[in-house]
Amino acid sequence: MRRVEEPLAPLNPERSAEPLQAPSARAQSRSARITFGVLVFVATALLLLVIWPFRAPLFLAVVLSAVFQRPFERTSALLRGRRKVASAVLTLAVFFAIVLPFASIAAFAVRESLVGLDYLRSELGVTKVSDLKSGPLPPRAEDAINRTLAVVHLKREQVQDGIARVSEDLRAAAPEVLASSGRAAFHTMVMIIALYFLLLEGRRLIEWLGAVSPLQARQTRELLTEFRKVSNASVVGSVASALGQGVLAAIGFAITRVPHALFFGLLTAIASFIPVVGTAIVWVPAVLLLGATGHMTSAVVLGAWCLVFVIGGEHIGKPLLLRGQVEMHTGLVFLSLLGGLEVFGLLGIIIGPLVISFFLALMRMYQRDFQRMVEVH
Repeated sequence: MRRVEEPLAPLNPERSAEPLQAPSARAQSRSARITFGVLVFVATALLLLVIWPFRAPLFLAVVLSAVFQRPFERTSALLRGRRKVASAVLTLAVFFAIVLPFASIAAFAVRESLVGLDYLRSELGVTKVSDLKSGPLPPRAEDAINRTLAVVHLKREQVQDGIARVSEDLRAAAPEVLASSGRAAFHTMVMIIALYFLLLEGRRLIEWLGAVSPLQARQTRELLTEFRKVSNASVVGSVASALGQGVLAAIGFAITRVPHALFFGLLTAIASFIPVVGTAIVWVPAVLLLGATGHMTSAVVLGAWCLVFVIGGEHIGKPLLLRGQVEMHTGLVFLSLLGGLEVFGLLGIIIGPLVISFFLALMRMYQRDFQRMVEVH
């Protein structure tokens, strides 16, 4: 049979002109969320890259703004709502009460060190490092050096090698020290400027964090309150501990008749902020110098005093001061301070307790808000 082909249906121009089927609303929403998430990730990474060189001064500014937020509000009320003036007054107060004294004490310490070197030269008759070689020395210098070497069980050749290595290291580190001084001054200015704006806009910043935070408003407020409490406790506890160590060290220096006991007590208070070595950088050389000059009884008394009261006071007093203001077990306070110093250096005095405190706060939130929801369902 002959097959009859059916004619093709004519194309419908209206149907052919219809656009392709648009994607579903769910697919569009998913694509928008992915794109937005990528953009947020990139923007956050770039922001961290920009502020990372200033992480230390900015963190200190945030901590100080949390500590001085209540004094700022009171000062603003006294000035009839002039918040800019109040912020400027408190920022200048921090500069003159904290930053400037540290810089002045550092300059004073350098000047006094030079005076001390002149004193050693005149007392021992040693005018340069090469005089410590095996040539003839003045009797007093020879006697002091021999006593010191006998106490520490070293030979003069070992001391010469050590002095040579230290001299080379100091010569090599001199440019880096100068560069670090410039960076420290610049970072200090960054901290002061950031502190001014954080005090001025602290309330708006807290409101903005509450608005953008994915947590509940109550949970965000709880974390911010925890940050303020721990920051205040860490700063106040560290300052109080440093003052106590300085006073105790000054008493020990006065008992053993070390010259300028008050000055060395002040140096001890400042040195307490230095990680690892801490106050030992001040009182250990004093003990060695007393022993080298024949005052063995004073050296033993000063060493025992500093070990028991200065070092012991630091490891017991600081955690107790922090424990009195933060809801944290004493053992966790010890762990947070020691671990923070080990990982973050000097800033670990604040960061360590903050990490432990935030973890405990999150565990409380989970137990209170999320675990009950799971039990209900």
